[in-house]
Amino acid sequence: MGSTSETDGEAPLGEIAALVSALCWAGTSVALARLGTKYGGAVLSGLRFLIASPFAIVLFFATDAVNQVRHAPWIAIGAVLLSGVFNYLVGDTAYVRALPRVGLQRMSPTATALWVALSTLGGVIILHEPAGLDLLVGGASVIVGTFLVVSGQVRRLHDPDGPQRIGALPALGLMLLVAGSWATSTLLIAGGRDGLGPIAVNAIRIPAGGLMIATMALVTTRGQVLKRLPEPRDLPLVLAVGILGTALGSLAYVYAVAEAGAARAVILNSTSPLMVVPLSMVFLGERPTMRVGVGTVFCLAGTLIVVAAG
Repeated sequence: MGSTSETDGEAPLGEIAALVSALCWAGTSVALARLGTKYGGAVLSGLRFLIASPFAIVLFFATDAVNQVRHAPWIAIGAVLLSGVFNYLVGDTAYVRALPRVGLQRMSPTATALWVALSTLGGVIILHEPAGLDLLVGGASVIVGTFLVVSGQVRRLHDPDGPQRIGALPALGLMLLVAGSWATSTLLIAGGRDGLGPIAVNAIRIPAGGLMIATMALVTTRGQVLKRLPEPRDLPLVLAVGILGTALGSLAYVYAVAEAGAARAVILNSTSPLMVVPLSMVFLGERPTMRVGVGTVFCLAGTLIVVAAG
């Protein structure tokens, strides 16, 4: 029920990689929360990919990933590129643009829970990944816990001023678009990479994602984004976001999907909001609510069930 490359008695490396990825994304979220008060999302998104791309490319040429890409069928490379389009260009962009219309409180927890549910169902139904009671119970527990943790955090945040709010059905449509894009990206990596390892996948996805986001930022802001670059004192944090959050986090996530399967990787990766709680307390001065505490218990229980069964 765990990694396809593991044998009995060995550590569930795929599941561990998913948790490492979740920790990276948690740290990135806290860092972006601090930087986001001074810089726009387009600037930060473009910079984190610009910083991560050289590391992905260096790893690519320093390993056997070059031969993997050289011998990979074009359909596999296309699937990896398409996963980047769905993840970064469609999913992330739709999510950011939907926040003013849907509201942070509704969008964040619901989109996360839907992403977990759709990716897990896709992994089981489309990719024929094994599913047992442990995956169902653990996955449901993480979905509930994630919803409680994230909704508990965002409740104290003010939604940005923006366009008029939309109704329930259009909001649900946007949530499904975002979650469906993220889930499609995950399933494309899991089922379409055709032997491409995590380093090769990252070397394709990250530079392509950075190029797409940078191009969109330049076009939509008419070049004004170049005038809002970070100050020198903020560069260490920006570098950490690019190297640890994007380069390492993406590599760990792709490895988790390849080794543990889409269903387990997504469930464990979605525990990132749980890890945000202590980080936000230390670095942002936030204090958790009772809802966050209950959600944390659900997330921990679900994670332990999935990992123990791996």
